[in-house]
Amino acid sequence: MAKFKFSLERLLDRRLKEEEARRLVLSKIEGQRRALEDSLRDRQREISAGRGEWRDQLVGAVDPAALRHHARASIGLMRKAQRTVLELAGLEKSLARAKEDLVEAARARRVLEILRERRLAAFRADEAKRERDQIDEFAQIVHRRAAVELEQQDERGAA
Repeated sequence: MAKFKFSLERLLDRRLKEEEARRLVLSKIEGQRRALEDSLRDRQREISAGRGEWRDQLVGAVDPAALRHHARASIGLMRKAQRTVLELAGLEKSLARAKEDLVEAARARRVLEILRERRLAAFRADEAKRERDQIDEFAQIVHRRAAVELEQQDERGAA
């Protein structure tokens, strides 16, 4: 029995590698996004904690210098949080683009896999037909030999 060889196997391998590379890019971007989201949560906690400290200092004697210090620190944290939000927004665009690239790579790979599956099915059908034809040919040879032997027996019996 002949062995199936897909003529585009090297291209399929390359497409698999491209898909894996795009999956890796996507995972890196998702890691960056998670890091930025964690950073944003930390900043929000810091802002909330700062507000709590600020409220505590409003009770009793008020120190204007300390209030200014907390206000400046709070504004700085809010700016950092806003920068993080902007970075997240830019990263979301990159993430969407990376997802599209991955889907495109997967689609290109799948097209070749479907082609390989169809060619393999056609190859197997051809092999099955070839085997059936050989079996038919063997059956015809056996039938002819049996017919010739029968004739010879008849001739020997008639003689």
